[in-house]
Amino acid sequence: MRKVFIDTSAWISYSLSKQPKHLTIKSLVKQLSKKGIIIHTSNDVIDETVTRLIYDTDLKITKRFINLINDGIKNSNIIELWVDEQIQSEAFEIVQKFFEHKLSLTDATTIALVKKFDVESVISLDSDFKKVGISTLP
Repeated sequence: MRKVFIDTSAWISYSLSKQPKHLTIKSLVKQLSKKGIIIHTSNDVIDETVTRLIYDTDLKITKRFINLINDGIKNSNIIELWVDEQIQSEAFEIVQKFFEHKLSLTDATTIALVKKFDVESVISLDSDFKKVGISTLP
């Protein structure tokens, strides 16, 4: 089964109708779900997304995202990958290796997780992943 990872930029776009590519991301996630492709994300991405929603939106939108994640995990539609010491250590190396691209630590942990779990593509609106050879959607 194919594996797809959603990063923060895509979750924000999915959650907020006025964001660029909102409909594209929602449609893509729906299509993947229909095909039985399970969405992966990480505790770092969820943390970053919830934090941005807290600062940039309101409680209703933040709660809707939290419920989406909790329900997705409960129903096995979303797999939350956890950043442990090994992944963080690899992420520190990735940040240094690709320093010219100014990757965030969360992007670096995503790259480490994508490699470890053989994830095929990352749904992202950022160009950072392409710069380091990771396949992205849309």
